Amino acid sequence: MGEICFDIETCGIDDLEIEKDVREYFLSRDENFSSKKGLNPFSGKIITLSMLDVEKKCIDTFYESKSVDLFSGNYTDDYEGFKRNFFVCDEKGILENFYIKIKSCSRFITFNGLRFDCPFITFRSILNGVIPTRNINTPRFKKDEHFDLFDILTLNGLIKGNSLDIYCKIFNIPSSKTVMSGKDVEKFYREKKFFEIAKYCSMDVYSTYLLYLKIKDYF
Repeated sequence: MGEICFDIETCGIDDLEIEKDVREYFLSRDENFSSKKGLNPFSGKIITLSMLDVEKKCIDTFYESKSVDLFSGNYTDDYEGFKRNFFVCDEKGILENFYIKIKSCSRFITFNGLRFDCPFITFRSILNGVIPTRNINTPRFKKDEHFDLFDILTLNGLIKGNSLDIYCKIFNIPSSKTVMSGKDVEKFYREKKFFEIAKYCSMDVYSTYLLYLKIKDYF
């Protein structure tokens, strides 16, 4: 298997599901903790994960949905020359499917994956008891293994970075942010708009791939 581009969407866990001492500890460190729970793998969870397989020309999206059962929520369509497949599963299922699909991948492609997606996936895997098929927390400067667009575009932190949406606008690439943004995910999740989040994530991973094609030969 060749290159795989992936992206996750996360959401805060309900307070009752977080051990009291842990919740109080996080609150003592940040009074705005409640609004940031989804950014921390110990207070947030993965609700959607999209994977774009360059070789197979498909985008597989695994997402949580409480409005359908695990067998009736699957859906397939075509998007910009890619076959999009949507599968409903719980967080453990999302992680298990992810590791199956990346087992023999030659290169990861992400936007800020080294700082956010990969450690988040790893810690949620530990908490869900999911055994990884490989280590996704690759050495930072080995872009042959993991081409992190944010790292590359900031010259490994030497210059200030921008959001994926801004880079897409700069390089004239279609952006998923016309539909919604990362800030909307929590709101959409509470409104039970699960499939909308899944479609947004699949578009995000496609925009990430287009950005990769635009810059990969320059670094």
